[in-house]
Amino acid sequence: METPQPQDELGLHLKRPCLVISDLARSLTLYRDILGFTLDYQSEASPDSYLYRVFQLPAEAQLVFASLSTEYEPRAISFVEVKGIELPPPSVPHRAAIVIRVPQLAPVIEKIVTRGLEIVEPNTFNAPPNLHFTEQGFWDEDGHLIVLYDIKMLDDCAD
Repeated sequence: METPQPQDELGLHLKRPCLVISDLARSLTLYRDILGFTLDYQSEASPDSYLYRVFQLPAEAQLVFASLSTEYEPRAISFVEVKGIELPPPSVPHRAAIVIRVPQLAPVIEKIVTRGLEIVEPNTFNAPPNLHFTEQGFWDEDGHLIVLYDIKMLDDCAD
């Protein structure tokens, strides 16, 4: 009988989305201070970093990598700050979105609107057995589509 290897036991795992951004401090203000992520670490990327190849960035770009966590998900999202070149605008239609559950959607959206970010009208729906979802999208300063949602029990929605 073969001994199971660690990778066999772990199976499929989604590690985290990684967003290319133009200003780490600005992104931290949104993702940390408004959405509630915590900064785990940040570091400058070496000139031979895989980030250059995978994101197809030119050698003259200076990169800083940062990883953020939630209370329940270590390293849930990461950023690659790119300086020294201008990033192209995102394409439309959007080809990806980051979907994030927040404890209470309305106060977060208020802060996002106050920040001047463009939002999408909210959507609500019910799902079995007795869940009420509200979801609302917005675009961060770098044009990434972010969809936030919260969940309530239908009994709680009647109050």
